[in-house]
Amino acid sequence: MLTAICGDMPERDRRNLNLANVWMLIWLACFGGATWLINGGLIAEGVVGWVVAALPTVVAIGAILAYGRYLREADELQRKIQLQALALGFGVGLFFGFGYRLFERLGAPTASISDASVVIAFFYFVGLWLGRRKYA
Repeated sequence: MLTAICGDMPERDRRNLNLANVWMLIWLACFGGATWLINGGLIAEGVVGWVVAALPTVVAIGAILAYGRYLREADELQRKIQLQALALGFGVGLFFGFGYRLFERLGAPTASISDASVVIAFFYFVGLWLGRRKYA
């Protein structure tokens, strides 16, 4: 997915990015599965429930390490595109979160951390797209 957005890259960068993407897909499956099991009442409170809830976080550590490796070993242009995209996603998400709290105080529906996460992810991908267009 990210490979197509980032365009041509050295084989090492492509391999590292693909590995990070696989970790992210595994995390997504674990998070979605845990959410489904917990919301569906299929997992009771207790040790099993805590293990199911913790699994996505454990897998996320692998995803973060894989993405960090990609960034450390990426060529200068890919690193620049990624860091600019991360900065855009984080910045917009942070200020969205703070700003929306003011609207909540005026009666807007309550937002959750998931809402801010979607904003962060969306603007990260916008940043990748902009970087690809700028440097391609």
